[in-house]
Order: sequence, then C-alpha cells, then structure tokens
Amino acid sequence: MVSQSRYSLELLNQSYSRGQLKFSSLDLRNLSLEGVRLPFVEFIDCNLQGLNLSGVFMPGGVFTRSNFRHSKMNWANLIGSDFFRADLSSAQLNRALLSGAALMGVNLSHASLKEAVLSGSDLRGANLKRANLQGANLSHANLQGADLRDADLARANLDGADLLGALMPDHTYIDYALNLLPAPASAE
Repeated sequence: MVSQSRYSLELLNQSYSRGQLKFSSLDLRNLSLEGVRLPFVEFIDCNLQGLNLSGVFMPGGVFTRSNFRHSKMNWANLIGSDFFRADLSSAQLNRALLSGAALMGVNLSHASLKEAVLSGSDLRGANLKRANLQGANLSHANLQGADLRDADLARANLDGADLLGALMPDHTYIDYALNLLPAPASAE
C-alpha cells in the first residue's frame, strides 16, 4: 500500500493554480474544501474521509479508489465525474449534481442522496443499500445489477432507468424477462 501525504488546503490550491490537476495518495481527511472550484481535478487513491466538499465545483473530476466515507458533498457539482472503485459510504450528497457520472461498482451504502441529480449516470453494480434517494432524479440512469435493498426511493424519478438485475428496496429483483422476483436471502 502506498503511504499517503498530508496536504493542506493552501498547498492544494497553490498546486492546482500552477496547473497541477492530478494528485495521488493524498491525505485530506477532515479538511474543508467548501465551495472550492477545481474542475477536471484528479484525486487517485486519496483519503478524503470526512471532508467538507459542500458546494464544490468539480465537474469532470476523477476520483479513482478514493475514500469519501462520511464526507459532506451537498450541492456539489460533480457532473460527468468518474468515481471508479471509490468509497462514498455514509457520504452526504444531498442535491448534488452527478448527471452523467461514472459510478460503476461504487459503495454508496448508507449515503444520503436526497434530491440529487443522477440522470444518465452509470451506477451498474453500485452498492446503494440503505441509501436515502428521496426525490433523486435517476432518469435514464443505468442501475443494472445495483443493490438497492432497503434504499429509500420515495419520490425518486426512475423514468427510463435501466433496472435489469437490480436488487430492489423490497428485496426483489428485476430479471431478464422484466419480472419482479424474490431475491435470494443474503448472508449479512
């Protein structure tokens, strides 16, 4: 495992303003980047746990294998961002803009995505167990094989969403004939 370097907000802003877009193995735990503008930034293998990213402007960002557990990302603009193998469990993404985001296989268990915009996002195989998706816009999102068990989808917009093979909140799943079937018991 690569050791992580502790970074300050000031050093991050200086590096970014000098043209550095890619940051690897940083430890930014519990800092506040609230309202920061870092479009197309890349955080690879970074620890962003507990970070305050509320209102950030980071469209087109790349967050490969980064840890966002318990981070606050309310009102964040993350349109078209790539979260390959990122951990967003228990993160707050209320009213976040995630249209067209790549969230394949991402851990969003226990995350709060109230009124988040996820239209056209790729959530194939994502773990959304017990996630709060009240009022979220998931129109035209790809949720194939996603785990939505015990998720709250009240008032969520699922128009045109692909739910094939998804485990639904009521522990059923959508099979290839588009039938709603009981899901097998899990070993939790």
